[in-house]
Order: sequence, then structure tokens, then C-alpha cells
Amino acid sequence: MTDAQASVRTFVIADIRGYSRYTDEFGDEAAARLAAKFSCLVGEGVEAHGGDMVEIRGDEALAVFTSARQAIRAAVDLQKRFDEETELDEELPMRVGIGIDSGEAAPLADGTFRGSALNVAARLCGRAHGGEVIVSEATSRLAGRMAGLTFVDRGRVRLKNIPDPVHILSAQSDAHAPVQGRWVFQSFGRERRTLGWKLAIGVVTIAAVTAAGVVYLTTNDHGQPGAAAPGPGGISAPGAAPLPADAGLDVLVPPKLWQDCQVQTVAEPNALQTAVCLPPNGLPDRWQISMYATAAALRQAYTSAVGRQGVERNSGRCTAFSWGGERQWMHGPGKPGGRIFCYFDGDDAVAVWTHERLGQPTHRDVLIEAREGGSDHADLTRWWRPWHHQIGKAD
Repeated sequence: MTDAQASVRTFVIADIRGYSRYTDEFGDEAAARLAAKFSCLVGEGVEAHGGDMVEIRGDEALAVFTSARQAIRAAVDLQKRFDEETELDEELPMRVGIGIDSGEAAPLADGTFRGSALNVAARLCGRAHGGEVIVSEATSRLAGRMAGLTFVDRGRVRLKNIPDPVHILSAQSDAHAPVQGRWVFQSFGRERRTLGWKLAIGVVTIAAVTAAGVVYLTTNDHGQPGAAAPGPGGISAPGAAPLPADAGLDVLVPPKLWQDCQVQTVAEPNALQTAVCLPPNGLPDRWQISMYATAAALRQAYTSAVGRQGVERNSGRCTAFSWGGERQWMHGPGKPGGRIFCYFDGDDAVAVWTHERLGQPTHRDVLIEAREGGSDHADLTRWWRPWHHQIGKAD
């Protein structure tokens, strides 16, 4: 590489969060559809902002821009597209982390580039949660003030194989920036895996979701029977459709989430049955499912829960870095499933959602709550997306 060949470029690296786990749970064909959708969206977004695709490899993509401003706008706009596409088809969750850095780099004969900015961008991508764009200070200085965007200072961090600390910021659209207050959560976890880009960057394995550990079942004052104790291995046989009137909650939970369960008695007012799951490890820290006799009873329980937390209906967002909102969720276009709201309870992030029968004989009217504490708040959304529409129905 010569000085004449080198010029300042901005590199954008994007990576689908949880892709390996998604592949394990839903199979290669579903993962291939997710990767193809990701590739299409990234290609369109990069081209629309004057960038060039350098490489795309399944769930990871590298693009280069001559303009730092266009690189940042492309990344922020892509996150909006990813959110929109996930809302339309939640079976293909587009939870993508993006890292951006700028610096001198020179093109190589094979179409790739050489320069330290590639390494920094990869590390920043590894730190980004799904839905987040992390930008180096060098890139933000090149871009300057940008209308419609907000840069939130994230301080100085140490990155692997980078000798000096790097000052980083998160770039957000003003239209989608989280409201500051009790509902907002932002944090950085461990670096996640990113493409090597021929720089020998190590791959970090993303931990898979483990099965639920301990489950407690209950009956209430209505005298309804509790679910039968699980069979060998803790998994009860799935119920046929339509479900019998006394079907237990075990037939409404995917077997992967219903393993090694023990039957106990707990109190849950107004619910026919309640199962409380305490996984020994993995995500979430705790979740429970309660079944109600009618849709009206379910909606009353949900409305009461929303009211207790003071969350405004049809407002806010429930994402990896914006926690506090309420909305309807869909199985897909034109296929309503129920409603969800999220909030903070001390150090715990909590998501509560309904899964309504809506005239479908294999469904039941259930209310589910999932809770995650510590530094893994953002990961609760990643657990929710693959499982929320599967809990509450027996196929």
C-alpha cells in the first residue's frame, strides 16, 4: 500500500444478532430466508446512500463510503427498515448491530481494503445491540452536525487489539430516539461476533437459549384442575386441535421451553392456571404464563397490569435500547396476535403480553410475563421475538 493509494473512507459493518441460535431453533431454510432478506435490505440501503458493498456473508455485511455523513444516514435508515420488516414478519427477526469507523484505507486487488478503520468498525459492531448504531468519534467529527439525527455520548472504551481507548457515540434518528426517563435503557454487553474481513478478527459464539428449568402450576378458586404433571423428561404430550376444555398449559408451550419441570402450587388471582418458569441459566431470568376463561377476563388482567405500571397505550417502544411502551403485536400482515407492553421494575426489564384465542381453536387466552435482570436487559427482546407468538398455541 502506498500513500498515493490510500484515502479516507468510512466503513459500515452490520451483523444479525442471534443468527446462530435462530438457525439452531428454526433450521437452515428459515435462516437462509433471514440472511437473504438481510442481504437485500442492506444492499438497497447502501446503494441508496452512495456506498459500495464490499462483502456480504450470510448474516454479516461490510460496506464502504466516501462520505461519513452518508454512511451514518445509511446505517440509521437501515435500522428503521429492519424494525419495519420485523413488525411485518416477526418470524424473520431483523435484530442487527452496526458499527462505523473512518480512516485511511487502501483498496486491495481482491476488492477488499486494508486499514485500521476496518478493525475498529468490526469491534464497534461487536459491541452494538440489535437496533443500535455505534459510531467512532472520528466518524462523528467528519460528519459534523446532522439534521434529524442525535448522537449520544457513550464514553471511551477499550477494544480488543486496539492499543488506545476509543471514544464512541450511538447515532439515532430524532424520530425514533428513546425518551429520556425511567423507561430508557442503554448498555453495552460483551463484544459479539463480527466478520473477520481478512483481519483475523475472532468469532464470539452467541449462547443459545436454554430450556426452562422449574415450573409451578396452580388452580384457582374456580375449581379448575391444574395441568397434569409432565411426563418423562418433563415434556407433556402436545394436545390435539381443538384443545380439550381442561387442556393444561403444557400443551400451549413449545417443548423446548417446557423441560425438567416440577409441579407446585402458587396463587394467581382470576387465572385458571399459572405456570412460573425459573430457568437454571440462559434467558430470561423468569417467565410465567397464565390462562383465562374468557377473552374479556384476559383483557381485564392485561389492562390492570398496564395501569399498575403507568404505561400509556399505543406509545413508546420495546427494543434493545428503548424500554417502555405498549402496542399490538402481529403474527404477520393482517394476523393479530395480542398486545405487549414493557417496563423497568428496579433492575429488571419486564415484558408482558397477551396471546388471544381470536376464534382459533388451537389457541387459548393467556397472559405471559418475562423478566430479565442485570446486564442482560437488552437480550430479553431477543428471547421474546422467536418465542412470543409460539407460546399460547398448540400446533
